[in-house]
Amino acid sequence: MAMEFLTFLAVGSLVDTMFLKKVWTKIELLKNIWTFIVDCPEWLNYHNHLDENVQRLVRKVETLCCLEEDISRQLEVAELNPRNERKREVKNWLENVQRKHIEVESMVRNYGGMKFLLRAWWGSQVKKNIEQVDELYQQGRFPEGLIRESSHTRVEALLTKAVVDTQERALENIQRCVMNDRVSIIGVFGIEGIGKTCIIENLYNQLILSQNFDHVYWVSVSPEYTVLKLQDDIAKAIGFNLDDNDERKRAARLHNALNRRKKIVLILDGLSRHFNLDNVGIRTQVNGCKLVLTTRSREVCRRMGCREIIEVVPLLFDEAETLFMENVELNDLGDPEIEEIANQIIIACHGLPLSIINMAEKLRGVDDIHEWRHRLNEFQNELHD
Repeated sequence: MAMEFLTFLAVGSLVDTMFLKKVWTKIELLKNIWTFIVDCPEWLNYHNHLDENVQRLVRKVETLCCLEEDISRQLEVAELNPRNERKREVKNWLENVQRKHIEVESMVRNYGGMKFLLRAWWGSQVKKNIEQVDELYQQGRFPEGLIRESSHTRVEALLTKAVVDTQERALENIQRCVMNDRVSIIGVFGIEGIGKTCIIENLYNQLILSQNFDHVYWVSVSPEYTVLKLQDDIAKAIGFNLDDNDERKRAARLHNALNRRKKIVLILDGLSRHFNLDNVGIRTQVNGCKLVLTTRSREVCRRMGCREIIEVVPLLFDEAETLFMENVELNDLGDPEIEEIANQIIIACHGLPLSIINMAEKLRGVDDIHEWRHRLNEFQNELHD
């Protein structure tokens, strides 16, 4: 009897649960119907005014893009000063505007030919985007300004080696030409290993410490450079982005970027052959822009239109001997035979600083006469090859 009672209760509970679920489902359905009835006028409004609101959205995005363009131009001018950088919120705002522009363009392309319910839903999305575009426009006012002082404004000096008297004289000649308003292109030439880069590195450091020029840029030129590669290297040096593959358009944009930077010195180190300045985008006549180039060839200097051409000559024997002793780090060679070999090495280097330093480093701390002879013979064989 007890078992039958429990079974009755269980079945009754199951029936009640199922009944309640059916009732709840009907209640939810009635709520959705009521919500639809209440919202119907708004959905009808979305449907009826879709075309009008799409055009309204397009106009608002165009206005927003005009504001974005104005702000981008202001930033481009402000960031010519290396002390300035755009605020993070400005950068984020520009990215948000770009994303919204792309999103709206996609909506406009795809909204035509829709049925009633889809048009109504699409109209609600258009209305939502209008509100978001309005919000972006208000955010783009930036009452506290667009830029802040950069935490990375200091231009770092290059690590350089000290120059000896012969190199110092060449450096002074180059400085004199750079400071001459009538000289816009300076060519520095000399054979490989003569110390052209060392001299120009010292020039670069002196120029960035002086107040004579607004900007000084260093570009190491690739041996087998192309116009596009050279344009990219210069653009990278000046902090400019060339997002085009057309050589002439890139040249025009690079020229404008250099022109806006006013009084500058552009250093091209290691130029292997001449190129047309206009094809790259360099105009040295404008706003005090000067070009300093290094090359192994006087002919390259001539064909580049250098107003001043400076040859870097080999070191005198006394200078070469001092440079060797400083790098071999021996005040006194001690053994007369080692001293004689050292003299032969210095003579064989022909006053080329790079060769002198390389040989001195190989023999640094060596007091074995056999090793000195081996290095001398090895070096002489390399020269003959």
